[in-house]
Amino acid sequence: MLRILRPFILSAAILLIGLSQQIDADDPIDRGTRASTNSVADPPPGLADKLRGLQLIEELNCISCHRSDSALLQASKQAPRLKSISQRVNPYYLTRFLRSPHKVKPGTTMPDVIRGADVVERQQVAESIVQFLLSRDRSSPFRVTGIDAVAAEKGELLFHSVGCAACHPPRNKEAVELLTESSVPLGALEQKYSFGSLVDFIERPHVTRPSGRMPDLRLPRLQIEQIASYLLRETRVPGHLNYTLYRGKVWEGLDQNTDKVMAGLVDDFELANIQKLQHNSAIVYEGFLSVSEPGEYQFWATLNGGELRINDVAAIKLVASNRRGVKNVTGTVNVNEGWNSIRLTYYHTGREPSLKLEMEGPGFPRQAIRAGMLSISKTPIAVDEPYPTDRSQVAAGERNFAAMGCVACHDDVGVDPSLVAARILPLAQTNVDKGCLSDEAGEWPRFALTPKQRQLIRDVVPQIDSLALTDSETIDKTLVTFRCIACHDRGTLGGVPPERNHLFTGTRPELGNDGRIPPPLDHVGAKLQQNELVTVLHQDARRRPYLNTRMPRFGNQNVGHLPELFRRVDQIMPVVFDKIEDVATFKEAGRELVGAKGFSCIACHDFNGQRAIGPGALDIIDTTQRLQKDWFYWFMLKPNRFRIGTIMPSAWPDGHVFKKELLGGDVKKQIESIWVYLSDGQRAKNPVGLSRQAKELRVTNVAEMCRGRGTAGYRGIGVGYPERLNLAFDSEQMNLRLIWKDEFVNIDHGSFRARGRDRIEFPDGIPFHRLESMDDNWPYKRKADYLFPQDHGYLFKGYYLDDQRRPTWMYRYGDVKIEEFFEDRRDEKDQAYFLRRFTFDAPEPQPECFFRAAAGKNVRQVRTQSDREFRVQNLSIKITSDHRGQVRKGDQDELLIPLRIPRGRSTLTLEYKW
Repeated sequence: MLRILRPFILSAAILLIGLSQQIDADDPIDRGTRASTNSVADPPPGLADKLRGLQLIEELNCISCHRSDSALLQASKQAPRLKSISQRVNPYYLTRFLRSPHKVKPGTTMPDVIRGADVVERQQVAESIVQFLLSRDRSSPFRVTGIDAVAAEKGELLFHSVGCAACHPPRNKEAVELLTESSVPLGALEQKYSFGSLVDFIERPHVTRPSGRMPDLRLPRLQIEQIASYLLRETRVPGHLNYTLYRGKVWEGLDQNTDKVMAGLVDDFELANIQKLQHNSAIVYEGFLSVSEPGEYQFWATLNGGELRINDVAAIKLVASNRRGVKNVTGTVNVNEGWNSIRLTYYHTGREPSLKLEMEGPGFPRQAIRAGMLSISKTPIAVDEPYPTDRSQVAAGERNFAAMGCVACHDDVGVDPSLVAARILPLAQTNVDKGCLSDEAGEWPRFALTPKQRQLIRDVVPQIDSLALTDSETIDKTLVTFRCIACHDRGTLGGVPPERNHLFTGTRPELGNDGRIPPPLDHVGAKLQQNELVTVLHQDARRRPYLNTRMPRFGNQNVGHLPELFRRVDQIMPVVFDKIEDVATFKEAGRELVGAKGFSCIACHDFNGQRAIGPGALDIIDTTQRLQKDWFYWFMLKPNRFRIGTIMPSAWPDGHVFKKELLGGDVKKQIESIWVYLSDGQRAKNPVGLSRQAKELRVTNVAEMCRGRGTAGYRGIGVGYPERLNLAFDSEQMNLRLIWKDEFVNIDHGSFRARGRDRIEFPDGIPFHRLESMDDNWPYKRKADYLFPQDHGYLFKGYYLDDQRRPTWMYRYGDVKIEEFFEDRRDEKDQAYFLRRFTFDAPEPQPECFFRAAAGKNVRQVRTQSDREFRVQNLSIKITSDHRGQVRKGDQDELLIPLRIPRGRSTLTLEYKW
């Protein structure tokens, strides 16, 4: 190949920007005398050698320098657009990358174009090119910001599930890249991108990389931000305090029943510094505190609850409560000279949320802790200074940009690409043993290629202008180029490799591999209609929403040719169907076969938006709009022929006909009847048995019961009463959870859901409890409380039914036997209501306890002087036994009834009307 002329080299008098930061003392320069261990990725072995060589030529964009009359220009990978690179990429990283691309980003297809004699000379050229590129756009300089650690945690899951790790290296907990030899490299992205620029790139990759190798995954902006946070989690910027914001039942502790919301940096402990602060939140501040004199320090805090620890020693601790305002607390602890770890956990739960922290110690009068005394690190965090601009280097940088051949690929920065193209031979005329493909050192671009890769290219170059691919070869090359085969397989090409199998997940495990692995592409041109192929490739259509892996967009200009090629290549045996004389009979037969009296397709497949009672495979309502009829016939006959290991059964195994009475037992006619029935699309009449999928349980003249998870937790019991009143009882915590009117429940695979109207919810937790103070939180089951509520003295004993099948619950609270019964009644206005009766049987008089009758916003007495009638939103509660109620104010007001249960039998009765 013709060698590129030696560039104009800047004189040694030019300032070397931050040279000591940019150049390692032993910075290696690849002289081209050996195969690089950081070579570009090999095309897959399932591809013919001719196609492998051609694919390498396209990925390396050889055509940008070596013109050709072939179609290479359209198929070759276009280099990234550089016009706005000053906003996207850290200029320090860009300088290092230009100086040594294969070291900075192993596996890159970017050649090493700076062939200077020594490290200093290479640095000069790299800096001049960067100065030129920065001069193209100075509107928004590159700036690094801190990363939200909570978003990064969520992004880690997304990165390894939505498809990113199908092509890019998965990472372990230490951020070490794995499976690098079979992956598209990412490198140290925190050195390259800012958070904003990486988010913009992931969201709109084709703006800067129009050739579509990096696809658009069609993710929501929030998920993109989370993935970017994960990829940049090693970013380090100076700051005073780290904080993490939690929400949920924070007064129980932060390790359960809470969610991390966000994290970041703040200057001090002022609550105003943190946005999105809501009730029932907690903030954990962490960092280091510096003092000039050691000794005993006293701390004062004003807060609802929290803990202050210095060097992991508690200085202040106050249990949080959602039933009181703030308190003033103080504590002392020894503090060392210099840096000391500090951690403040603040609970934002009370009626008067507030936080104030002050300190007093040797030589430090009582005052708030200033930002200057706080740091997230005991040692300084090194940061890049703003990249200094030197306009005197711009002209030299532009000359180097042209002379090095950069303009041949990057043609959007105002440099004439013909400056290079005019001096280089067409690709077919080059000497394949010289220049870029040789093992010799020289001033030509140096690609990180293995000897095998060089040979693959050498074999193709002489025939490049006459090289003609079949439709099938074009398909294979396209699938390899855009790494479709990382998720799909077609023939012997591609498929999910064993080492990445665990990265493919789904939301419906009952579907097996069908529910987590993208479908094969064998016969896809015969399977899908043309408009469906276009929809899948270019539109936001998720036909299999249970797959966590997303179907990406590569751009019509890159893969728009595939639907027509698939149509021409993929052929299956045509099926001749007889003319249908009686369409109505066929539709009714198909309806029966799809329904519960036939093959019960609706047991596994969703239908017209209604979820199946079984695994929930893809909706079959649009089958005839998506699939081709011939493929449908053969697939229905033998599903395993098209997808080995599918859970889809054969309805006619070995030709056996299950419904011989339908259409004369003719298999072909039965399959066609299903097609004809589904051809009505969303207008199709519901199949037999679909109405029972919801499994509504109805109440007649006696009560009906059901059990399972759902409306009342994992061990719920639902009861529907003849007066059209219903309840859900939590047998694990022995407490009422929901009452409602009219329709009872839907039942489904061990669960039930309330159906009716006028729902009244009751709080989670046990019914009776002895409060040590009115500030105490009411107990309920937490995630790790495996002994709850037995550790509070409860034991469920079951229930018995009366003649109307209404249950009486039986359980113990300590020594007290309790029976609880709900009776559906009607009042003088003929309105139905519940009478709730507790019967206690105690061996001895019991200490005072409280029964929590209800909770909600603004619990109030119905009449000022009444302590027996209360209103909780839409619910009226009347105590009809000789007891009194009281309201405990808090985030959720509670109606409590004090009880002193006597020896022997006694009762507590209430009326619930709503």
